[in-house]
Amino acid sequence: MGVVFSKSLFTKQAILTLALAVVLSLVSSGIQFVDGVRSQKAEINKDFEVLLAAFEKPLSEAVFRLDTAFAQRQIDSLLVNPAIAHVEVRDESGELFVEATAAQRDFSVSDTLANYFLSDLHDYSTELRMERPIFLAGHVFILPEKRYLLDKIFKEHLSSLIYNLFKDVLLASLISLVFYFLVTHPLMRLSESLSTVGDKKELPLPRSFYRHHKSDELGHLHSTFAVLWKRLSTALSDLERSDSHTKAMIEHAADGILLLDENNKITLVNAAAEYMLKMKGEELRSKSLDVLHLPSSWSNFATILDSLEVNSSSTVETMYRVKGIELPVEIRLAKYKVLDKIETLLLIRDVSERKETEARIHHLAYFDSVTNLPNRQYLADKLHDALKCKLQDSNTTYSAVVFMDLDRFKTINDSLGHNVGDQLLCCVASQLSSLSEENIVFARMGGDEFAFLLTHIGDDKEKVEKAIKGFVESVMYACQQVKKAGRHEVHITASLGATIFDGNEGSAEVILKQADTALYRAKESGRNTFALYRPEMQAVSDARLDMEKALHHATEFKLFELYYQPQTNDKNELIGAEALIRWKDDKKGFISPAEFIPVAEEIGLIVEIGHWVLNEALSQVASWLKEGKWQLSWRMSINVSPIQFQQAGFLPMLKAQLEKHDVPAHCVDLEITENMLLNDLSSCLEKMNAIKALGVHLSIDDFGTGYSSLKYLKSLPIDRLKIDQSFVRDLLTDKSDEAIVHAVIAMAKALNISVLAEGVETLLHYDRLREIDCFYYQGYYFGHPLPPNEFIAAFVHDSSTPKFS
Repeated sequence: MGVVFSKSLFTKQAILTLALAVVLSLVSSGIQFVDGVRSQKAEINKDFEVLLAAFEKPLSEAVFRLDTAFAQRQIDSLLVNPAIAHVEVRDESGELFVEATAAQRDFSVSDTLANYFLSDLHDYSTELRMERPIFLAGHVFILPEKRYLLDKIFKEHLSSLIYNLFKDVLLASLISLVFYFLVTHPLMRLSESLSTVGDKKELPLPRSFYRHHKSDELGHLHSTFAVLWKRLSTALSDLERSDSHTKAMIEHAADGILLLDENNKITLVNAAAEYMLKMKGEELRSKSLDVLHLPSSWSNFATILDSLEVNSSSTVETMYRVKGIELPVEIRLAKYKVLDKIETLLLIRDVSERKETEARIHHLAYFDSVTNLPNRQYLADKLHDALKCKLQDSNTTYSAVVFMDLDRFKTINDSLGHNVGDQLLCCVASQLSSLSEENIVFARMGGDEFAFLLTHIGDDKEKVEKAIKGFVESVMYACQQVKKAGRHEVHITASLGATIFDGNEGSAEVILKQADTALYRAKESGRNTFALYRPEMQAVSDARLDMEKALHHATEFKLFELYYQPQTNDKNELIGAEALIRWKDDKKGFISPAEFIPVAEEIGLIVEIGHWVLNEALSQVASWLKEGKWQLSWRMSINVSPIQFQQAGFLPMLKAQLEKHDVPAHCVDLEITENMLLNDLSSCLEKMNAIKALGVHLSIDDFGTGYSSLKYLKSLPIDRLKIDQSFVRDLLTDKSDEAIVHAVIAMAKALNISVLAEGVETLLHYDRLREIDCFYYQGYYFGHPLPPNEFIAAFVHDSSTPKFS
C-alpha cells in the first residue's frame, strides 16, 4: 500500500484488518444513518400533518371571529413542541393575523449541517376553512426546527454506531489472531528453517508442520521451496562446472585471449596468448594494451577500440611487437557490460603464415611460374592504373604497349622438348629484363608471348614513335643473341607489335587488342619484324574476328552445303565426283573455301567440319546407291585436312562412318595434301596403309605444289595423283608447266599410279592432256560443282550412265 507499518507480516495484517473493519463499520453505520434519516423524514411529515389537522378548526373559528387573543394562545401552545421554530396565521387576504417564534435554543448541530441532511423539509401549511358557514378564513404556516430534528436523529443512531464499531473491531482482532496461528507462525517457522539450511541438505522442519500443513498452501509452499532448492543446487553445481569448463576452454584455446577492463588494462591472459607474445601472464596483467603494439599501429587500433560500442564486435588486423620482431595478428574485439562494468575481450590469432600464403597466392596470381615475370593480369591491372592516371591528368602524355612473340618457338619446343623450351623462355626473360626501367613493365602473357607496358614516354607523338622503334630494335637485337637452353645453343628471333595510347582509347581491352592486331600484322609480314598499330589494321582484325564468329555459328548450326563436281575419263565417261564444301553466309553470300578453311584450321574447327563433310558425302552416296543413281565403280573424292588426318581418332571415325552408311569402301577416295607428309612420315604411312586395308582409295591432292614429294612417293600406298590446276591452266602457253605435267604423268605411269588433271576448262586443254597420255579429268569444261539434285539431273541418266556428249 506504499506504507511500511512494520517488518512483521502479522503486524501489517492486524493493522490492515482493524483499519478495514473500522472503515466497513463506519460505512455500514453511515448507510444505516442515511436510511434512518429517510424514514425519520417520513415520520416528521406525518407528525406535522397530524398537528396541523388538530389546530385547523380552532384557528379557523378564531380567524373568522377575529379573535386574535384566542388565536395567539393556540399558536403559542404549538411552540411548546421543540420541533417547531415559527408559526404564522394569515387571513383570507394574506394579511398577517398572528405569529409566534420559539425562544432561542442551543443544539449540537449547525444550521448548515441541518439544512444539508434535511434539505427537503420545507414549511408546512394548510388552509383554514369554516364548515358552517362555509368560509375560507385564511392559512396557517409552520416552520420546523431542523437542528432539533437532526440532533434527535443523531442521538437515536449513535448507540447503534458505537455497538457496530465495537463488534467489527472485535471480529477483526479475532481474525488477526487466527491468521497468526494459521499462517504467520508457520511461515516464521518455515523461514527460520530456510535460513539454517546448508548446501545439499533437505529443508529441516518439525513433524507437526508436515502433519498440520501437508495439504494446504503452506505445505505446497514447502514442497515448492524444496523443488526450487533442489533445482538451485543443481544449477549451482552446473554453474560451477560451466565456470570450470569456461576457464579450461580459455586456458586451452588455440587463439590468444586477453581481457581488458574499462581503462584498457589487461586483466586476463590465457596460455596461447602467453606463448604467442612470449610473455608470462604476470608480466602482462595490469599493463596497458599499447605495450604490445608497434607505435605506428597503436594509434589506429586505439581509435577502433575506443569507438567500439557496447554489445558490438569488430575484427581488426594490426601489428604486434614480440621480442623486437613484428608479428601480424588478427584480433576479434567484443565489448560488453557485466555487473555494471565494461569489459573488452580480444581473441588474437597469429596470421603470419596466412600473410605468407597470401603473398604466395598474390605472386601466383600476378607472376608467371616459369619466368617469374609479371603475368597478363598484372600487366592489365597496371594498364588500368595508367589509364586512370591519364584521365585525372589534364596534360597529354603518351604511353605504349608492345607485344612480342618468339618465332619458331613451337618447332623448338616440339623438337627439343618442353624442358628446353621453358629454359629458353627463362633465358629470354632474363635478357629482356635488363631493358626494363622504372616506367616499363615487362610481362609474360602466356606461351611464347611477352609484353611491355611503357608509361609516360613523352608528349610529342612523333618522338614517342621513334622512341618505341628504338626500344623495339633493342628488344629484337637481344632476342637474336645466342641463347643457352640446357645443352643447346638456340638461335631465335621475335615479331613485335606495338600501340601508342594517350588515354582516349576507352579501355585497357581496346589497347591490348590493338597491340595484338599489330603483332598479327608483323607475323604476316614474314616474322622477325615490327609493326606499329594503325587504325586501318583494325578493319582486317575485325574482319578476321567476324569470320571466326560466323564460322563458329555455321559449324554449330550446320550451315554448310556439299556441292559435287564430276570427274571423267578419256572416253567421256563419269568415273566419280569430288565433294566440295560450300558456305553461304546471310550477309556475305558464298564464301570461298580458300578463305574460311585456313581460319577453321587455325581456330580448331576443321576436325568438326571435316567430320561433317565425310558424314554428309557418305550419306549422299548411300542414298544414290539405293536409288540406282550411283555406280559401284564410281569414286566419291573427299578432301581431308592434315590436322584432321593426324587426329588419333580419325581411323576409327572413318570405319564408323563406313559402317553407319553401309557404303562400299572402294567407292570412297580420300584426298590428302603432300605437305601433310612432312610432319611425321612414319605415322602417316602407317595410317595410310590402315586406310588402304579398309579398301578406301587414297589420292594426293594439288600434287607438285608441296615439298619432297618425289622422295617419299615411292613408299606411299597412293592410288592417284591430282595434278594441281596451276600447272594445267598454263599448259598450252608455258613450256615449263607442260614439262612438269609430262614428268608427273611419266613418273606416275612408272609407279603404276593413275593421274587426274584438275582445272580442265577448255576443249584445247582436254585434247592436249589426252595427247600426253592423261586420261582422267576434272574441271569447268566437264561441269561446275552443283548441289546433289542438280548434279544428278545434269550428269547422270536414269540408267545411271553419264550425260556427256
